[in-house]
Amino acid sequence: MQLLISEISREFELQIRCENCMRESTRLINVPRIDDAPSDVEELMESGLLGNLRFSCAKCDSAIGLLVSASLCRVHDASADRA
Repeated sequence: MQLLISEISREFELQIRCENCMRESTRLINVPRIDDAPSDVEELMESGLLGNLRFSCAKCDSAIGLLVSASLCRVHDASADRA
């Protein structure tokens, strides 16, 4: 039996707006297949994962961003790869 911790199980897309220049940017967050990992957007918002993210605007270098939206982009099913 092999443990595949490094595999991505979910991929979320975040839309972040810079508080300084108001430019929106997109960021992809890859969540590995681990216990208590968020499985949908609501769980992502409730988890501590977003609190550890850093933001820096590519245009003005501001470190203050506002999360505008989050969506689940991809769900990877490892069982389909083994079949």
